[in-house]
Amino acid sequence: MLYIISILAGVLGALLSWAAAAMIAASTSSDNVAAFIVIGPLAAIAGFVTAVAFTVAIKGEVRTVHGIAMRSLGVVLMTGALATGSYGLRTAVLSHMGMMAKAPAVEFEIRLPKTTSAADLKREAQVELLTDQNQTLASIDNSLLAMADGRAVLRGSVPLRFRTAERMVVLSLPGEAQRAFRLRLPANPSPSDEFGPWHMVDRVSPVSGKESSRGVPDDTFAIRYRVL
Repeated sequence: MLYIISILAGVLGALLSWAAAAMIAASTSSDNVAAFIVIGPLAAIAGFVTAVAFTVAIKGEVRTVHGIAMRSLGVVLMTGALATGSYGLRTAVLSHMGMMAKAPAVEFEIRLPKTTSAADLKREAQVELLTDQNQTLASIDNSLLAMADGRAVLRGSVPLRFRTAERMVVLSLPGEAQRAFRLRLPANPSPSDEFGPWHMVDRVSPVSGKESSRGVPDDTFAIRYRVL
């Protein structure tokens, strides 16, 4: 029971120390993010250990420094074991469900024809990732990349939450047929530093919803991507 109380006290001490240190650091520094990410965790560790030692000294009826240190070390080791076991269990459950514990993301560039209106593109363009497990809207950059031949490139990214090789990126433009690109990636892809080659459209679906012919070359649209 002592260990459970000590762990709970340590967690509370860590949270309070993190919040207090981040607030103090933010008030004395213009870099609030650094204060929260760097100084906060260090204070949380100190707060956890201090709270555990204080609880052991009060509840454990230990009066010697050596006894308090050994009991506190036991609580810290038990907390680490519980955290490691919980993380392993979470990873196993997500893997059983076909999900990835740390979901990567795909950064893509879609090459568009010269006739595409930039105004319509920013207002109504939509990119979606479709898999046999889920569907996810992609985040699209507001700025367009201009190519040497005057064509625009739509850029964005979308997370890969499920372990599957059945992935399609679907581009929807106002007044245009939907164009789908198959992502040629393994179920659990590794990060890549460079964009891959350009791939043409794999499927075109008219506005009415009826799918047009497959496999017809269409170099007016193309996609390339990399895994982050």
